[in-house]
Amino acid sequence: MLAPTTPPPSTRRAIARTIRADALVKGLRTLWPPLCLLAFVGAAGSLTEGLPAALVSAGAGLTWLITAYLFWRGWQLFHPMSEHEAGRALEEAAGLHELRPLTGGEDRRISGDDALWSWHQRRLIEAAAALSTPVKPKLDWQDAAKALALVAAMGLCGLNPMATARGLTFDLSPLMGDSDLVVEVWAEPPSYTGLPLIRLDRSQSNIALPVGSKVTARVDGARGAPVLRGPSRTTRLEPAQGAAWQGQIEITRSGTLKLDRLGTRAQWHIEATPDQKPQLALPKPIQIDPKGRLDIAFQASDDYGLAAAFVRIRPVKVPEGLAGHSVFDTPIPLEGAAGENGARRVFVEVADHALTGLQVEAQIVVRDGLGQETASDVTKLTMPEQNWQSSLAAALQEVRLMILREARPYQRTLPRFATLFEPLDVVGTASDSLNLGPIKLDLTDPQPGAPPGIAKATGHLRAIAETMVQFGLSDLGQLSLHYALERLSIARDVSDAHSVAPLLWQMALQIEASNQTPAQQKVAQAREALKQALEQGAPPDQIQQLTQELREAVGERLQELAQQGASGEGGEQGQSGPQISAGDLEDRLRELEESGSSGSREDALAQLDQLDELLENLQPGAPGASGQANGQGQGGPLDDAMQQQRALSDQTEQLGETPPSDQSRRSAEDLANQQEGLADALGGSRQSDPAQEQSAEEQNKRQAAEAMREAAQALREGDLNRAQDAQSRALQALRQAAESSPQGQAGNDGETDPLGRALPKQDDGKATKVPDGVEKRRARDVRDELRRRQADPQRDKNERDYIDRLLQDR
Repeated sequence: MLAPTTPPPSTRRAIARTIRADALVKGLRTLWPPLCLLAFVGAAGSLTEGLPAALVSAGAGLTWLITAYLFWRGWQLFHPMSEHEAGRALEEAAGLHELRPLTGGEDRRISGDDALWSWHQRRLIEAAAALSTPVKPKLDWQDAAKALALVAAMGLCGLNPMATARGLTFDLSPLMGDSDLVVEVWAEPPSYTGLPLIRLDRSQSNIALPVGSKVTARVDGARGAPVLRGPSRTTRLEPAQGAAWQGQIEITRSGTLKLDRLGTRAQWHIEATPDQKPQLALPKPIQIDPKGRLDIAFQASDDYGLAAAFVRIRPVKVPEGLAGHSVFDTPIPLEGAAGENGARRVFVEVADHALTGLQVEAQIVVRDGLGQETASDVTKLTMPEQNWQSSLAAALQEVRLMILREARPYQRTLPRFATLFEPLDVVGTASDSLNLGPIKLDLTDPQPGAPPGIAKATGHLRAIAETMVQFGLSDLGQLSLHYALERLSIARDVSDAHSVAPLLWQMALQIEASNQTPAQQKVAQAREALKQALEQGAPPDQIQQLTQELREAVGERLQELAQQGASGEGGEQGQSGPQISAGDLEDRLRELEESGSSGSREDALAQLDQLDELLENLQPGAPGASGQANGQGQGGPLDDAMQQQRALSDQTEQLGETPPSDQSRRSAEDLANQQEGLADALGGSRQSDPAQEQSAEEQNKRQAAEAMREAAQALREGDLNRAQDAQSRALQALRQAAESSPQGQAGNDGETDPLGRALPKQDDGKATKVPDGVEKRRARDVRDELRRRQADPQRDKNERDYIDRLLQDR
């Protein structure tokens, strides 16, 4: 009982807070035994997996009985603090247990002065006003241990809510006739992901599945049908083999997945991960390489891998026959290993494309397994054309393009069995039709209803067939041509007509290959074997062996060209084109072998293409061929001069790498004498009048001699940089002298194709420039230095990435 005097509000709030704190502590101490029992039993719920349902239910019932008893016993022992007890606690905490300002209600006035009693009452009121701080209950280490045990048990329950629920709930399924339930749930991701089956364990609570995954549930031992509830669909399991139930749903979004049978038997939270669109980037636009292929560099990636990649090509000006069918997708191989960040570089052959020779818009498109596509920006280019040496092959290609560029449908379909009958060529027959029962077949039109492009191609192919004997076509070639003509004539629709195009392409390639000599065929076979080995990452010893085989084949080809030039088989066209020596070919082969053996696959393939260009420019009697054989023939002196100048340039470069000494000065003097002797042998006189009218060849030879003498003077003065610059100018002048010689002016006037049209003049290849020794050595030095810096891990990543892009663009 408090004193008759009412305490101030602050004191009453302190009393209330003291009572609440005491009630909280006593309540937790009372509830700790039952709560701790439930938490520990729930945490041990995973141990009930596989136990009989009746035993689990009995354990859950016993647990709840003990919990109820502990709750009842705790309630009986719970005694909350009264206001009087709270006031006494405040007085004791403030040291006023003798004055008792809150519980001093027993004090009574017995006698004495009124003033003394009033003073005593005021002192009680002032002391009570000072009691505004609540008293906290006393806690010991046992309370802390109990709290930690309870928190730990509840944490274990939270790790596996399903196991906790299973250990604390009654299973009514035995009462409904169910035996012990065996639950199996698994998810099958979409096939394009390449992921294996995912088993859903009841100990797991969160599962990530790709969108489109199919979840299958199988339950054994149930008398009734369980229900599988997904985030977007619910299905009742159907009877399966034996006493099992089985059902399947598709995951389309995130949510809860539950399996119910007289209660929740399993439950998961499904995180549905959508398939992202492929990522695509082009470091550089689509280009055409010297071999007429599409040079494509791109970076592409997808979360589950790319399913396909292709070049999508559209003509800028759509041919009439392709209206509405002008999009062509050319596949890009994805088998090769991708580099860092999915970087790839591929070369796509398009020589047989239907749009060859036309200006087109091209873009790279990548597609994932779900069918999502990502396209790059459009690049405008002109599709490369095959450079046919055989006019018959070129004519077959023209017919083939007529067929492929016609997509309009046939106007009238030819009956399938009508092609089995052919009209008899009877003299005097005036009828132009054939009656086949109820069918009347018009014989005046060999292709009923064929679109214009197909009809025109048939006429051209028939004209070629009539003149093919004049071009020396073999019996097998003539038979193939007649077969193609027959198939085109009886085509019933556009797809039938287009099936003739591959046959014509193979015929054109075979005719073109038949014009090659055995040495050319051996070079082609050796080159193809080396190319395949480089693309497949063959070991260095195999690369060296194949390079040696290519070197031997090239040697045979050079000897063959030399013999043709000596016998005059090459004609005047053998003197056109750039000056190419056997040394140039050997240098390129050596570089190719070094790159292939060191693992620089892209460099080796690029050098192989450059070697092809050199070989294609070789003609009978060309300097490269004659230099290999005997060094004679037309163009021989200039070729010898260029070889000697290259050797002097290489020696000058080596001299610059040695420290200055008496020996180096003597070597420079010897080089100067040789350089001056070469200038005198070239014939450019020091006293010749520059204003005197001379041919272009003579002017270039005079300029070469002047540059050689300047190089000799620089060597004597020790200025090696000026000497090398003058030697480079001398080489350039020698090339120009060879190109301006009158031997390379012949063309191919007067030639016609199988249709009687004049053939265009062939490119003489004069624009091709072969690097000299100095330029090649400098290029190799720069390349080696770039590779060294790119492999240095101490350098900045941005710098190494930039160098990597430079090496890829070579």
